[in-house]
Amino acid sequence: MASVLDAITSLLLKHTPEELSRGEFTLAPAVPWLVVALVVVGGAAATVLAVRQLRGTTPGSRLMLGGLRAAIFLVLGLCLLRPSLVLSRAIPQRNVVGVLLDDSRSMQVGDHPAGSRLLAVQAVWADSSAVVRALGDRFVLRFFRVGGAVARVPGAAALTGQSSRSDLAVALAGAREALADAPLAGLVLVSDGADNAATDLEEELLALEARGIPVHTVGVGTTRFARDVGVDAVRLPESVLEGGEAVGEVLLRLRGVAGERLRLEVEAAGRLVQLDTVTLASGEELTTLPLRIPPLEAGVHRVSVRVDLLGDEPITANNNSDAVLRVRAGPERILHIEGEPRPDLPFLRRAVAGDSALQVVTLVRSAPGKFLRLGVSDSLELLAGFPTTREELFRYRAIVLGSMEASFFTAGQLRMLEEFVSVRGGGLLALGGRRSLAEGGWGGTALGSALPVEWDGIAPWAGDASAQLVAVQPSGEGSEHPVLALGADQRTTAAQWNRLPMVSIVNAPGRPKPGATVLLEGRIGPGTTPIPVMITQRYGRGKATVLALQDLWRWQLNAEVPEDDATLAALWPRLLRWTLDGVADQVELAVEPRLVAPGDEGGALLRLHDADFLPDGSGRPVVTVLPPDALESTLPLAPVLGEPGQYALRIPTTVEGHYRLTVRRSGADTGSAAVAELLAVAMPGESGPVERDAALLDEIARRTDGSSFDIDALDGLPDAVTLTRAGITVKERNDLWDAPILLLTLLGLLVTDWTLRRRWGLG
Repeated sequence: MASVLDAITSLLLKHTPEELSRGEFTLAPAVPWLVVALVVVGGAAATVLAVRQLRGTTPGSRLMLGGLRAAIFLVLGLCLLRPSLVLSRAIPQRNVVGVLLDDSRSMQVGDHPAGSRLLAVQAVWADSSAVVRALGDRFVLRFFRVGGAVARVPGAAALTGQSSRSDLAVALAGAREALADAPLAGLVLVSDGADNAATDLEEELLALEARGIPVHTVGVGTTRFARDVGVDAVRLPESVLEGGEAVGEVLLRLRGVAGERLRLEVEAAGRLVQLDTVTLASGEELTTLPLRIPPLEAGVHRVSVRVDLLGDEPITANNNSDAVLRVRAGPERILHIEGEPRPDLPFLRRAVAGDSALQVVTLVRSAPGKFLRLGVSDSLELLAGFPTTREELFRYRAIVLGSMEASFFTAGQLRMLEEFVSVRGGGLLALGGRRSLAEGGWGGTALGSALPVEWDGIAPWAGDASAQLVAVQPSGEGSEHPVLALGADQRTTAAQWNRLPMVSIVNAPGRPKPGATVLLEGRIGPGTTPIPVMITQRYGRGKATVLALQDLWRWQLNAEVPEDDATLAALWPRLLRWTLDGVADQVELAVEPRLVAPGDEGGALLRLHDADFLPDGSGRPVVTVLPPDALESTLPLAPVLGEPGQYALRIPTTVEGHYRLTVRRSGADTGSAAVAELLAVAMPGESGPVERDAALLDEIARRTDGSSFDIDALDGLPDAVTLTRAGITVKERNDLWDAPILLLTLLGLLVTDWTLRRRWGLG
């Protein structure tokens, strides 16, 4: 249908729709403008006089005849204005065109009549193909294979379909930069558009728009499968502390498989860690399945996920996905401060005593001006009590704030506590107690703004006399939270919480702030309004949590609890490890993706901070990479504009193995630190969607003033590429006054006028 419309448009207007959309319309009058104006005005006057002299006709008839005469004179006036279409065309053999060929694993999907998408691309873009010959007659062609990296290739025959991902932003930027010194007329992107990289495409589209480089997209593959299940993403924590379980999820994309059964297999560090059979819900196109990775030793580990329908499935290329889990070695230091000895203290310390990844340093006020120090690294640590400098406080990664009143701290220390969360990015866990939270006067303090509850207009409870026993249960959000998962699944977790005895709360509950999440609720009795007892929120770069319970020890010593019950002993390390999650370092190197196929590139963002955890743009950082097959080398850094202390870098890979990254800073007290690793492994499939993303390909073409095509309909591609303002071009003016549509319009108006006059007996 489109080709028929194109042919009709070309016949009537002498130009294709592509030319009309890309050209500039101008007027070049064949006679002076005054003559054109006189013709139009004179014609209008003659029309009015002629219509007024008509007799024996109705007003409607005179109006119609007048309109026809006026239209005739307007068409004649338009022809005298000599409308033209100015087209900018690339000069033959004076320009370069970059052809970007998708070489990711999704190209192995066999949904094309030629077989796989890869075979279709290799056939259509072979050296002797019609489209390559047509483009080669007009341009110098440069071919690139794109996936997780971009590289020059001699042609489509060099494609292997082995890249682990499709990074379209890197592909476009790499080709543009490689051809920066050449007269670049445009780029042709041949892909299924299944971009599963984290690179921001918007930035590259803005760069292409600014340089006027059009990108013409050629789509390959099916836009929607009739029946398929695929892994869209494997979501794991950025890292997990050694000795702890990693909890994540698998995001599945479903097509026509409602009610069918699915097998989920998860391997971590080379061994099977999860095997489940799941019945897929009906009516859902996206669903998640939980992942639980048991404790692994410190290092970087590959996590492989595979899903299989228990039946035939036409597309299996997207059934596998891999991710990386980094396990941090401890110990990580936590500062725990209490205003008085409390029964929970020995239970907390016993729970973490055997955990080599946690070092809890406890400061307990035993008398005014006197403190008991537990778990310190040396005799000088906290000798003067609570830290008085940011540098001293920021050496800890988390703070547990027990039953301590706000007035104990100076105004400077209160600001430091708030900045510990917001600036340093540390974790804060505030416990309940008679001197904590509202009863401790924390509302309205600097730290109060970081806490996830507010007490404005709420009177504090009156000490021990108002303590209430509550039965604690996870909220709706908390029922799926990994810290509160006391059982293997939701059913056993709920049963575990139901059997725990009641504990007391002595603090005014307060209101959760907007954006805060309630994880635990307490009820004084059946049917009573739930009291929020565990609330958390992100604040600045860190996280603040309130656990308003004062005697968790009841979950260990209560007569209803068996002697060998390990609920409390397991809960304290989980809480502390979760409080430590996501805490920033002075040197941060965020690698994304963390897993690539050999030959692909990884990307990373380096962030540097000083001892106060403020952005540090001083000094000259050096990042080196140690590949598994070569000597250590230095990676180039690109400063991020407007972001002091931030640098972007690319990490090339050649063979399978670990690529160890090390950051060195001149003049810094952090010395050398291996802050990240990139893992290169051969992977059986491509993670993320493998359906053709036609909307994304159309958007790339639209934003860059290019055109979109299907791989089986490329007849118009050479002409579309030729119509460009980039490179070495020539402008040509094409007259439109003699277009057939104008002649046909004029004849139609004259015939209509003559016919109506004859019908109405006007001669």
